[in-house]
Amino acid sequence: MKLEDIISRVEDLPTPDPVVNKIISTASDPEASAKDLANVVKLDPSLASRILRLVNSAYYSLPRKITLINEAVMILGFRTVRNMALSVFTYDSILSRKHRKHLDYFQLWKHFVGVAVGSELLAQMTGYPNKEELFIAGLLHDMGKIALDYVFPEVFEAAVKLTSSLKISFCKAEEKLQIPEHAAVGMKLLQSWNLPEVIFLTCGGHHSPEDFSESLYSDVISMVHIADFLINLLKYGDSFSYEKPVVEPFALNTLGIRPKFLVRYSERLKEKLSTVQDFLNIGQEAVK
Repeated sequence: MKLEDIISRVEDLPTPDPVVNKIISTASDPEASAKDLANVVKLDPSLASRILRLVNSAYYSLPRKITLINEAVMILGFRTVRNMALSVFTYDSILSRKHRKHLDYFQLWKHFVGVAVGSELLAQMTGYPNKEELFIAGLLHDMGKIALDYVFPEVFEAAVKLTSSLKISFCKAEEKLQIPEHAAVGMKLLQSWNLPEVIFLTCGGHHSPEDFSESLYSDVISMVHIADFLINLLKYGDSFSYEKPVVEPFALNTLGIRPKFLVRYSERLKEKLSTVQDFLNIGQEAVK
């Protein structure tokens, strides 16, 4: 099986619906106003309701309840609202697979959320200016696994069984089964969604940041790699990798991270993860 075998079946792959696509493009348009973005979100009342649920969650800790999408855009900004829309879409893409009861897709979604939160927190702690890009890069880092599951579910299931029985990483299972790396599949998928380069390159490099050492975004790739490492170490959710996680020295050196910082980061991440219940249950709409 080759990478092209998966990408060629693009009609089978999860793709943002027209409203989410319009939200992505509007959020990236420097000429767009907050009203423009709010009007796009309102085109899908269910999506708008779920975004309001996230806006008012403990994760953002706003001082008062927000009831209007216009307010949400003004207070949290274009990228955060875009991230919420993509979070809803990603949740639906993953949990639509839950009819396959032998795989726990909720735990995979939990891993996605954990890496998103860990990436954004690491951006804050290292002074990276665009923390919102880290959130969505972290959230979508493993979309290649979802793509593989959509197109070749039997192959995906075989990889998961192999990781579980041999206690190896998903990457090693891919090698043994001679299937395309999920990182490469995810990178192609996110590129087809017209997401910013930083997001799809991070997806491609989150397991091998040193391979992207010449990239303009090597620091972002390193942050998502470290967040992924720590979330796996904390066993928060399930990435379907059962080998002891290892962090690449390149990633730590790129960000100038030392052991004491990692300990502090780990403690703050545990605190932050306690506030993400609404993200985990994003399938529910806001309570009126």
